[in-house]
Amino acid sequence: MRKYIIFILGCLFALFSVNGYAQDIKVTGTVLDELNEGLPGASVSIKGTSQGTVTDLDGNFSITVPNPQSVLIVSFIGYQTKEVTVGNQRNIQIKMKDDSKMIDEVVIVGFGTQKKINATGAVKTLDNAVLESRPLGNAVQGLQGAVAGLNITNDAGGGLGQNMDINIRGLGSIGEGSNSSPLVLIDGMEGDLSSINPNDIENISVLKDAAAASIYGSRAPFGVILVTTKGGEKGLTVNYTGNIRISQPISVPDPVDSYTYALMVNDAFINSGGNAQFSNSQLNKILRYQRRELSDGIEPNQDKSDWAWGQQSYANTDWYDTYLKKFTTSHEHNMTISGGGEKITYYFSANYLGQTGLFEYADEEFTRLSVNGKVNVKLNSKVKMLWNTRLVNTENDKPTAMNDAFFHNLGRRSPLMPVMMPNGEYNKESMIGAIKDGGRNNSKQQILYNQLNLTYEPIKDWKVYVELNSRLEDPRTSRQFSKLSYTKPNGSTEYYQVIEGVLPKFLPKDNGTFTIQPEAGTSVLEKTSGHNNYFNTNIYTDYEKTIGGHYLKGLIGMQTEHYSTEINRIAANDILLDERPFIPSTSSSSLLSETKGEWASLGFFGRINYSYADRYMAEVNLRYDGASRFPINERWAFFPSFSLGWNIAQEAFWEPIANVGFEYLKVRGSYGTLGNQNTDSFYPYYQKMAALPGALQLGGKQANVLDVFKPYSTSLTWETIENAGIGIDWGFFSNRLSGSFDWYQRTTKDMVGPANSLAAIYGGDAPKTNNAELRTRGWELELSWRDRVNKDFSYGITATLSDYKAVVTKYESSDNAIDGWYQGKVAGDMWGYEVLGIAKSDREMSEYLAQHSQQSIGDKWGGGDLMYRNLDDKSEINAGSRTLQDHGDLKIIGNSTPRYAYSFTLEANYKFVDFRAFFQGIGKRDLFFKDGVDPKGTASFFGFGGAPYQRSLYMDHLDYFRYAGSELGANMDDPYYGRLRTDANNVQVSDRFVQNGAYLRLKNLQIGFNLPQNTKLSKVIKKARLYLSGENLFTITKLKIFDPETSGGTSTEYGNGKTYPMYRVWSAGLELTF
Repeated sequence: MRKYIIFILGCLFALFSVNGYAQDIKVTGTVLDELNEGLPGASVSIKGTSQGTVTDLDGNFSITVPNPQSVLIVSFIGYQTKEVTVGNQRNIQIKMKDDSKMIDEVVIVGFGTQKKINATGAVKTLDNAVLESRPLGNAVQGLQGAVAGLNITNDAGGGLGQNMDINIRGLGSIGEGSNSSPLVLIDGMEGDLSSINPNDIENISVLKDAAAASIYGSRAPFGVILVTTKGGEKGLTVNYTGNIRISQPISVPDPVDSYTYALMVNDAFINSGGNAQFSNSQLNKILRYQRRELSDGIEPNQDKSDWAWGQQSYANTDWYDTYLKKFTTSHEHNMTISGGGEKITYYFSANYLGQTGLFEYADEEFTRLSVNGKVNVKLNSKVKMLWNTRLVNTENDKPTAMNDAFFHNLGRRSPLMPVMMPNGEYNKESMIGAIKDGGRNNSKQQILYNQLNLTYEPIKDWKVYVELNSRLEDPRTSRQFSKLSYTKPNGSTEYYQVIEGVLPKFLPKDNGTFTIQPEAGTSVLEKTSGHNNYFNTNIYTDYEKTIGGHYLKGLIGMQTEHYSTEINRIAANDILLDERPFIPSTSSSSLLSETKGEWASLGFFGRINYSYADRYMAEVNLRYDGASRFPINERWAFFPSFSLGWNIAQEAFWEPIANVGFEYLKVRGSYGTLGNQNTDSFYPYYQKMAALPGALQLGGKQANVLDVFKPYSTSLTWETIENAGIGIDWGFFSNRLSGSFDWYQRTTKDMVGPANSLAAIYGGDAPKTNNAELRTRGWELELSWRDRVNKDFSYGITATLSDYKAVVTKYESSDNAIDGWYQGKVAGDMWGYEVLGIAKSDREMSEYLAQHSQQSIGDKWGGGDLMYRNLDDKSEINAGSRTLQDHGDLKIIGNSTPRYAYSFTLEANYKFVDFRAFFQGIGKRDLFFKDGVDPKGTASFFGFGGAPYQRSLYMDHLDYFRYAGSELGANMDDPYYGRLRTDANNVQVSDRFVQNGAYLRLKNLQIGFNLPQNTKLSKVIKKARLYLSGENLFTITKLKIFDPETSGGTSTEYGNGKTYPMYRVWSAGLELTF
């Protein structure tokens, strides 16, 4: 027995000795670049393990591998990753290839990928470099200017949690109730691009034309943005990225001081035929305050019953300086753990973003917490499973008073108003009390994404996919209006409104929301809770086969979608405690609403791809969609698309040209139709009947009123979008110089427009019909040059340029009003007067008025006023009836559509230092700052907005006409503005005041310092990078007063340009990978 034991132990010892010997293979080698120079700091690792090393200064390495079958993975920034099997080699020379040859080799398309060389649609794929190391609030910000034809605007300003507007290839529809935003898919499921953690994104593809987007059918008529998130890889990787940010407001108006303000107000009233508003004694009091001889800035009125408000005060306050912080701070942290083996890979991440606002007293805060998990499991040789879960929590907390009216009123704050009252309270006219204590507006959103994907490959090259996607949303909001009061000089108190200058309202709307503008002394609490459920299935199969030079791939599938929503709102205006608000169960005055809705769609799709020798390509997409949004007889529609491509560089006659560096040149063209089911209303063919409070009193209670029934249309159907385009792709000099050019035309037919009016005796509106048409034409250019000079230095230059123009080709307008849509209108056209100039004297104006009356515009004309050109040769200058047939002396004076959107990026890497500068801008845009829907200028641009108390006086406004002897100095030779007036004489919409909204902005500048990979520390830390980054660092523009990025949107109530300011952001960040 003992002998057997000794024999067995001996065998085991020998076996382990053999194995130990077999696992002890030492391999040395050198990693070289394309110039045969050694690459220092290149990573050399053993595939499937965490074991690795880095090359020394000469590119040499030494590593021990377990067996001859071991595979070495060699990587270096800017070069293709290379895999080498050890075999019998003990000294290996590995030559790396420049990664520029890999750029855009594969693009992500609907339900799959394609080789870039074979793609026939207009597709652009970006890696996450556009998002990395930037102080972004969301991923949308990082895409601005990154892709030609992807238009992202921010007219609403830089408020926390602010969403940006996105379109692909310009205006898509003017149909009433239609939505022309692109479809956003995150890992194949519809999602919110602004909510996803930018650090989780692997790449983003933009599908622009019908050939690329048609596989998604009627949900994607205006393009698709495909987001692919990161997944796990073999081994174990732990990554942390974090940054701190300092934000500063930019493009802030520069108000005049209080004395200048008073002189300008006096000028405006006198020039309009009125009296000076500030007496000499009042002006002297203002000066004494500025000299610090007076302290309070306001005093009681004569009988001490109240304070001497408004123009009777005499302080000197810069309200933008008072409200805006010099800087504010934010921070972001991201942690990921990924890894796995042959069967299972995983990726887990957590992200936190905390932002604070720019306004003093407001205590604004936006937070985002995102947790993500993705697991890939190889169940067997034929079946793979992917499970992906993402939870996103966002919260946006700000004062209730910080709405559109606040930014409108902030510009109108008189510098005469003091911040503090003599009794130590905040001045009620300052709005500080409303911001601090007027109640909070809190919005919370929780989104839970769940995805299960199964892939079955019964035989080689034939795959079956089953995708189940779910999105649950739970939005909640709380809005409070608290009681506000101030103390009078006699010690009594009086309430004032939270929102200044609005009529008290407490009413429901027919869409389920409420109009709440409480009167002074009333507390209101509004609460909203909702639940949205989206479920989507994709079941499809594809098969590909290559026979000789022929490649064929077919795909067929089915897609279902179901969406339901439920929103409950309640509001009460008899809140007992502002400090701890709740809605009492015995509330005698409350509003209730419950809104429910759901829609469903079913689509069948197919695609065939064919290529021959990577030379000739063809693609056919077919989609048959049904949507519940339309009447039964209009629910189904068929949408095909076709595309062709010719890779000229693969032709034999091109070979001599390819040999000198012109290796890739492809021409492609496409045509397709798509339907649009993206309507604002789930069932637009129905007319709503809403019972709302009326003016009648029945039994002592306010009665409800039911409007006359509105008929519905049984013929309302899809908008149809026809897309046609041609494109050229190229890659020269080993793909160092690459680019593309596209021309396209998109025609949106059967848009929902106005119907012929019914007889007035009916008392109701006619239903809308599909009777309008829009044509958009445009082009896009992208250029890129990337090169590696040597092993230490590489650089790249990328540029984009695009333009589009949209024209209404059909519109059955009953009146052809020029302020609305009409056939032949170019989207963005602005109508206004033409200005001859400013009259230098009363005599010059009188002589002009003798020939051309301006009485319909205003009266009391004189020197310093504008002379409008008479275009229709009638005796009086006017706007006619503001219709296409009768527009009087109006003409098209500009176009507000952003034209010639461009960007360029400069990148460089030198040893362990990297640099990136991203510039973005608009080449042409005309802007006129109107006062809401009124055809006159806004006070924030003109100083006075056509009414005595619509005034916002800034330093730019001092460039107005003044005679010699003015205390502010003469300005007769070449003033920009006419003389100040309290009426609308000199603020009519006119060509003189059309602003050039073009700009160039340094959107992002960053410099990074990477840990060299040939240090001892690099054996523990795979990657370490410290970076400094700046956003919105400088802007070149001719635009006056406003920021060019936030000036295009028009508030129907207050006018454009009155928004939360944009900001400059400085950040410092750290990235560590273990």
